[in-house]
Amino acid sequence: MNRAAQAQPAASDMQVAGGQTPALAVEPQAEPAVTRQAGLFETARAVLWSFFGVRGRREHERDAVRLNPLYVILMGIALAAGFVVGLITLVRFVVS
Repeated sequence: MNRAAQAQPAASDMQVAGGQTPALAVEPQAEPAVTRQAGLFETARAVLWSFFGVRGRREHERDAVRLNPLYVILMGIALAAGFVVGLITLVRFVVS
């Protein structure tokens, strides 16, 4: 063996304060592709809760990962249109 190899301690021999071994430089692995697998009912439920204005942190974080933004936008437009049509129908019923 050469002297340079003997002079450097092995990574398992080195310790940092607290008895931990130092982190070795590792290339970051690619993040897995996000799979958006929420269905129509889950998307509608999330949009309706957002209309109401109450959303829990855990549910929001879960929905941010699972919901497809395009479907959320389309569902929001559809439910808003349904709400407006429902209000117009209710007013016409009460007035007549």
